[in-house]
Amino acid sequence: MASNTENTIKNTRSTHGSKSVTGATNPYIRARKHRFYFIMGVFLFFVGIFGFQIVHAKVTLSNVNQQIATTNSKLKDVKESNSDLKNRVKQMNNTEYLQKLVRSKYLYSRNGETVYNLPSDRTEFNN
Repeated sequence: MASNTENTIKNTRSTHGSKSVTGATNPYIRARKHRFYFIMGVFLFFVGIFGFQIVHAKVTLSNVNQQIATTNSKLKDVKESNSDLKNRVKQMNNTEYLQKLVRSKYLYSRNGETVYNLPSDRTEFNN
């Protein structure tokens, strides 16, 4: 009979999982749990690091895109200004325009010449 009792105790130990009949935990199951928690901790650590890098990269990308947009708008304004200045340089090479500009803006006149300034003529050369 003692042999039967020992067999049932051995069978109950293997069927109850991590707890034996006496209530103590099985060291093999405990080691597996510790290993599982360690592996999960390492996995979560790396997931956290990579997640942070992804979020940081997206924030940096949005900042760079915003800087590109502002720089493109400034570039557009500078190109317009540059084309206006090139146009004025071309006009300055025209002697008739230059004479009209000097006469109207600086009230320059030749000897014996009388200059009359009208409001519509004044706005033409103030650009």
